This record gives sequence, C-alpha cells and structure tokens, in this order.
Amino acid sequence: MYKMILKDKVCLVTGGGKGIGNGICRSFAREGAYVAVNFSKSQREAQDLIEELGQQAIAIKADISKKEEVNRMVDEVISKFGKIDVLVNNAAFQPPFCSFIDLEEEVWERTINVNMKGVFLCSQRVAKEMIQRKINGKIINISSVCGLLSEKGLIIYSASKSGLNSMTKTMALELAPYGINVNSIAPGAIEVENTRDELRDNSKEWRSLIPVGRWGQPEDVGNLAVFLASDKANYICGEIIYMDGGHTIQLQEAGYDYEKYNKK
Repeated sequence: MYKMILKDKVCLVTGGGKGIGNGICRSFAREGAYVAVNFSKSQREAQDLIEELGQQAIAIKADISKKEEVNRMVDEVISKFGKIDVLVNNAAFQPPFCSFIDLEEEVWERTINVNMKGVFLCSQRVAKEMIQRKINGKIINISSVCGLLSEKGLIIYSASKSGLNSMTKTMALELAPYGINVNSIAPGAIEVENTRDELRDNSKEWRSLIPVGRWGQPEDVGNLAVFLASDKANYICGEIIYMDGGHTIQLQEAGYDYEKYNKK
C-alpha cells in the first residue's frame, strides 16, 4: 500500500489560488497534507480549489506585504490545524516588461513588497511558531530562473528573485540549528494563466530554449515541492534548485549569450 509522504502535515501556501501555487496545493493534498491556501485577490479560484480538496483545506485572504495580515493568517491556520509544518512562499508579483529608464517607483515598491518583504514577514512569523513548538519544519521559497539570468525589461523582477535566493541561503544558515530546512525552487517557463499565451504564440522559439522539449506545468513544481516538504529531504538545506527543463544549462553552454535566445 502506498504511503502518502505528507500525511497529516500542515502546509501553508501563499498565492495558492492559481498558477504554480495551485499546482503545489493539489500535490500536497494528494500526499495527505492539510493545506492552507492563501490568496489576496483570486478568491474564486481559491474557493474552487478548496471545494475540490474538501475538509483537508482552508482558504485565507491576506496581503502578505502587511505584517498584521500575515499574523492574522498564521493565527487562523494554527487555530484550524494546530500547527504549521511547511511554508511555501509562492505569492509573487511579476510586473509587465518595462525598461529600466521607464520603470515607475510604484512598480518597484510593489514588486519588492510582495516578492521579498512578504517572504520575510511570512517566514519570520512561521519560523517563530516552528521553533516554539519544536517542529522540524520546511520553508520553500519559489524563486525563478530570472534570479540568475538577466533579461531586458525585467530589472526589478530579476532583482527581487536574486534577492530571494540570497535570503534563502541566509535563512537556511540561521534556521538549520532549529531543525528547519530552507530551500528554493527556481522554475523556468511554466504554463500558467499569465504565460500561456506567450508560450503558445512563440511555441517553436520556447521549445528551442528547453532541452527536454516542453515547457513546465504547475504540477511539475508541485512534485518537487512535495519532496522538499517531506522527511526525505531532511539533508537538503540552503539550495536553489533550478527547475527549467535544462534551460539554464543550455545558456551556460552558450556562454550566457542570452541575446542569442532573447526574442523579446
């Protein structure tokens, strides 16, 4: 009989209502976890997911860039399930392509507030709960290949993901003595709501960038998140795992001649 590897673990996934977060929530639930699905705007998607997952999931609206809302969210999860074993910092804001010269301050601030400050607030509060309750927990940050690669028009998004990678390593160093593992998944081209049209309209170009010959699905990220959230990953700490079908490896082989591949 197959043993679900996350059975009875409580997992909080920020931005879990749609896209990659949705795939992670589904994967966690299939492995027996109780899932708290955070959302800020996509209430319908989150509610649909909760109805599908049933009694083992709850939806919580919260803006993770605001400390008081993060505290309320964590309190609600603990009130419902009694603990938090796994935090997935998935919520992110990806602004439209914009040159450095034309980038508005408001866009800069929103990106940093969600992609870095939100991770800081959620991780700090949840880590305190894990330490207090002596839980050997897992924190998984969802980064991006953009944290490694440079691309015109994505200066603040790339900067936020590069900063997240650095945060991951420092958090891992500080939390490892408490039995808390911190790692990051850095996806490449994943087919979700805000990328689907671009990937399909430029299918040939995108497939040429990815050695495995296809773009990723939210469930691909979910499968890796399940492993990192499980006891099977107890010796993995402070890693940035690129999940991109070989995209970054191909660029490395080309000497990072990104202009050769950048079609935008």
